[in-house]
Amino acid sequence: MSKDFAFLFKPGDYLRDTQCLSEKVQVAYDRIMCEHMRNICITQQQLNFFTKRLNESELQELLFILNKQDEGFEIEWVAKSIRERIAYSDSRRNNRKGKSKKKTKNISLSYDNHMEGKDKDINRRLLLKIVDESKFILQIGLENLLLEWLRYKSEKGQTYKETGLKTLIKTFIRDSNSDEKIGREMLDYSMSKNYSGLFKEKKNENNSGNNQRAVKRVNDLWK
Repeated sequence: MSKDFAFLFKPGDYLRDTQCLSEKVQVAYDRIMCEHMRNICITQQQLNFFTKRLNESELQELLFILNKQDEGFEIEWVAKSIRERIAYSDSRRNNRKGKSKKKTKNISLSYDNHMEGKDKDINRRLLLKIVDESKFILQIGLENLLLEWLRYKSEKGQTYKETGLKTLIKTFIRDSNSDEKIGREMLDYSMSKNYSGLFKEKKNENNSGNNQRAVKRVNDLWK
C-alpha cells in the first residue's frame, strides 16, 4: 500500500510498549510506528531493515511487543487506530453519497440497528455535520456512544443547540482520551446520576460546589 494513513497517537499505549525498551530497540519501534503511516502491516523484509542494527536479544525484545499477522508484523494499537480511521472515513464517504438519494433506510452501516428511528437520523446528521465542519477525529465507538447519549436525552424531551453539541463532542473526545472504554464509563455514570452532561466519575466527590457549577454550565447549553 502507498497511502498515507492517519492514526490517533495515544501516549498511554506508546509508553506502555516502550518504557522498558533499550534505546536501540525503541528507535526500531519508532521507525516501525512511522512506517505504519504507509503500510498497516510491516513485511518481514521491512522488519529486517528496521532491525538490522539489533542483536538477537534486542530483536526478541522487539518481537515480544509486535503483533504477528499473516501479512507480517504490526504495532497493535497503531494498526487498530488506522483501521478505525479508515472505517470512519469510509462511513463518512458513504454518508455523503447517500445524501444524493431520495430514499434510504440507513445513513451508515456503522450505526447499530437498535438505534433506528427518525430522531436517530436527525441526531446523526447533525453529529456528522459538526464533526466534519470542526474536523474532529471521532472514532466509530465514540460516535455510537454520543448517539446513544443523544437518544437518551431525546427520551427525556431534551435536545442540544448546535453550539452546545459541538462543545459536548469536543469535551467528550478530550475527557475520554478517545478511549471507548472510558467513554462508556462516562456515559453509564452520567446516566446513573441523571446528569445533564457527560462527566467522569471522581474518586472524591466532596467538592459539591464545583460539581454544581459544572452541571449549571451544561444546563446552559439546552434549548
